[in-house]
Formats: sequence, C-alpha cells, structure tokens
Amino acid sequence: MPVGDTEVIKGVLEVSLPDGTIAQNVYHFICSFLANQTDGAVVAAVEGYIEDIMGAVSTYLSDGITIAITPVNVVKWDSTTSKWIVDRLLGNIEPSFTHTNTDDDFPNQIAPVLVANTNRPKTRGRKFLPGFVETSALGGDLVAAAITAMGTALNHYLADEQVTVNNDLSPGVPRDGVDDFREFTDGSVNSVVGTQRRRKPGVGA
Repeated sequence: MPVGDTEVIKGVLEVSLPDGTIAQNVYHFICSFLANQTDGAVVAAVEGYIEDIMGAVSTYLSDGITIAITPVNVVKWDSTTSKWIVDRLLGNIEPSFTHTNTDDDFPNQIAPVLVANTNRPKTRGRKFLPGFVETSALGGDLVAAAITAMGTALNHYLADEQVTVNNDLSPGVPRDGVDDFREFTDGSVNSVVGTQRRRKPGVGA
C-alpha cells in the first residue's frame, strides 16, 4: 500500500546506553507529496533524516552505545480513543552514524537538547540526543565546538526530508489529545545541557 499526501509518519531512533538503558528519540513527519510514494522510499528518507541529525554531532558520541533496529510507521488519529495510534508498519531502520569517542559518557539523564517551535506557542518538539560524552561540556555548558555541531543538527531537525523530487517529509509534532499536526517553524539550541528525568538505569525514554 503506497504512502499518500498528508499521512503522518513516525520514526524512532533507539540506542542502548553503556549500562543497557534504552534511550529513544521519536520523530514525526507529515507527508507533503505530489504523488504517492513507496513504503521503502519513505523508510529510507526517515533513516537518512535521523542519520543527518546524529551525524552532525558524531564527534561527541560515545563508542559505548549500540544502535537498535526500530520501526517506521504510519500513524493516524483515532477519534474513539482520542489518541494517535499506529495504522501500519512501513518497515524497519537501523541508522548508521559514527560513535567512536572513548571519553567518559554523561550520566544517563544528561543530554544536549534540540528545541523546535511551531506556530502554536505551547506545541514544540524537543530531542534529548543520547550518547554524548562528558568532554562535550564544561561545567554543564556545551563547549563552543559542540554548540556549533548542535546547530548543524538543529538545521537537519527542522528541514524537510526529500523522498523523491517534489515529495517531502515535513517534520513536526502531532498534538496530544487533538487531531492536529503542527510543522516546525524554527528552533534553538541551549548551551546548557538538559536533564531527561525518565532516562534512568533500566527504564529509558
């Protein structure tokens, strides 16, 4: 079954941190297509999008993380449950990016953060990028080169991902409890590293 215009796509980056904790980054897109696209082409575009983000910060990624095979799905609004639910699986991805830094890792809860805004003030995207090493920051603030790398990652986070010519995946967020998808408009990187409180040993998020 081909993927059509305005369908919402969900892709996941899942990595295991050195102690086995699972960290996930979930990405959503709305299809802006002039023509239907194959499942495989959409899956490949999602994989490329994630690889661009993580590749931009690869200098600071620990050699101790393990990348998992994770799904790419079409999701849809379910009016009965008032939730976004998985409609169908398009395929699986195992993003490939460099993570060979041998310095000590941040504690699980600590991660640099990408923030993306939409045209609705309280609807934003945030990504706590997993796997960073301690030398990416000094006293809780990212070093200058790491901030630059995060800026490049932010540009990839905000940008449309081309599936084929004139057929793009536009990143954004589906609103909780509402049949509404908001595309990203702009974003920011804070030099202060963030705290992902759910990312505890053995729990993940």
